[in-house]
Amino acid sequence: MINKIDEQLRRYAWEATIIVAVSGGVDSVVLLHALRQYLPDTKLVVAHVNYHLRKESDGDALFVRQLATTYQAVFEQIDWSIMPSHAVEEQAREFRYCFFARLAGQYQTKTIVVAHHANDQAETVLLKLIRGGRLEQLVGMSVKKRLVLRPFLGITKQQLITYAQQHHLSWREDDTNFDATYTPRNLLRNIVIPELKTINLQVVNHVNSFAKQIAEQSELISFQAKQYVPLLTKDWTKIPDLWLEVTLAAYLHEQKVYRFKQQQLKQIHQLLINEKKPTGSIQLSHTVVLIKNYRQVYLKKTTEILNTVQDLPTLMLKLNQWQNFADDVYCWTTNQPVNSDNSFVFGLVDELPAIYLRPVKTSDKLALIHGHKKLRRLAIDEKLSQNERHDMVVLSTPNDDVIAVRVRQRWRLSADFVSKQDATNYWLAWRIEEK
Repeated sequence: MINKIDEQLRRYAWEATIIVAVSGGVDSVVLLHALRQYLPDTKLVVAHVNYHLRKESDGDALFVRQLATTYQAVFEQIDWSIMPSHAVEEQAREFRYCFFARLAGQYQTKTIVVAHHANDQAETVLLKLIRGGRLEQLVGMSVKKRLVLRPFLGITKQQLITYAQQHHLSWREDDTNFDATYTPRNLLRNIVIPELKTINLQVVNHVNSFAKQIAEQSELISFQAKQYVPLLTKDWTKIPDLWLEVTLAAYLHEQKVYRFKQQQLKQIHQLLINEKKPTGSIQLSHTVVLIKNYRQVYLKKTTEILNTVQDLPTLMLKLNQWQNFADDVYCWTTNQPVNSDNSFVFGLVDELPAIYLRPVKTSDKLALIHGHKKLRRLAIDEKLSQNERHDMVVLSTPNDDVIAVRVRQRWRLSADFVSKQDATNYWLAWRIEEK
């Protein structure tokens, strides 16, 4: 077991500085110990989040701080001071990964190491299987995704515990992990997977092996589907029937449409092969319709819904909280998000009590390097269609100064709010969830 952990760590080229996520549980304690043993000269930055959700939380933080001292590591802690009323797990995850990413920027490293292991992976795959979805969603967590590295995905929980015992390590126990009613993941961990082990003790390894095979097959399917995508808008009848649904999914992703269900793909499939309906449409979301026009397929934004978007009330964004606006979920945050594709940074010289997401006003102007441009003029210069003009959204200060404007799903930042030396950096992040 010890050699297997060392073997996993040997697979990677390590930077001089790395961020290590440590909760105080056995998984992260083993991760920190193993990294220090294998990388004696590496600068380790221990990142800990105190969620204040349990009475033991402060004790966990103190324990991790002492661990950092023991292993000659830098200790960084952040406190989660906001208790959301829903989706606590999801929002906690977003909060900690924003924190990790900010530390990566602060310490100039591209490596954030977390202690997810084989049991976590099996739970993730089973949860996705139970909740339903597309084949490619069953691949589980990636070993490496952007800055985040998970070197223990091939190691079971029991192997980590054995390692900790052999090295006489101590760790903190979170009693909520043993409450099967606490979360669906806990139910799998404490009831379902132990029962499955009565059928086969290797259930965790087999589920993970299955997920790996799906990942490999999904890559092949995705590659072939992309070859068929151009035919959708030219002559979809040239696409083999077996490939229609996966090609449609690839096409929607290319068009930056992520919110669709497997059932909608089946409905589109049925529409296409229905010879009695040479034309037709499927509503994919509030704002997007897929059109069948004989042998051609294309997307169209519905004006009616786009008009209602402009009737939405202005949303006051609260710092470090995820909030709904139109069909998206946004967060104004001081923590650099992991996903730079779904965020942008801006600088504020003065501390603001709030910022706002709202429809465009006729008086809105965007500051340029030299002068200002009215957003109405910007829309003309960009040759925006009427629908695209309806889709413009503004991020503004309480005084209605435009921080940024969304044009064709891209955010244009005002020159007045570019990050500067005397300004504090903030990020606007948004979440795109596949359905």
